[in-house]
Amino acid sequence: MDEQQATKRAEEVIHQAVDGMSPQPTLKRTGLRSVGPCLADDHATGERVQVHITYQLTDVPGDAAKKLVRQARDVWVKHGYEFQGSDADWSAPFPSVSMRTVPDDFWMTALTGVVDRAKTEGLASVSVTSPCFADDSSHC
Repeated sequence: MDEQQATKRAEEVIHQAVDGMSPQPTLKRTGLRSVGPCLADDHATGERVQVHITYQLTDVPGDAAKKLVRQARDVWVKHGYEFQGSDADWSAPFPSVSMRTVPDDFWMTALTGVVDRAKTEGLASVSVTSPCFADDSSHC
């Protein structure tokens, strides 16, 4: 895998979750760089990197954030992806869910951030992180 392939797959996983959402959010990319050091290589010399892409889901009411996170989870489950740990606590006002693709092992998270705790309004975001791959774009 190389950077282009990892980015393409990460975007695919994001759009699987977002494209059918209701209400339909606008994707606002966050973060400066999508490629960074492999987090699994704590003390390595940086031969491997990974792609990390995050979008805020904007232009929807703050009370819809929890609903958007649930919709992302439902689509990913439908695609056969697996939970990292357990499902979200849907009774919580601001749930998050972490999953991974099978068999290519991309990790994704859908979560809400607090905008107004008193009104239980939040802002949803979706992020995907690729497996690590060689920085020189050679196959792992």
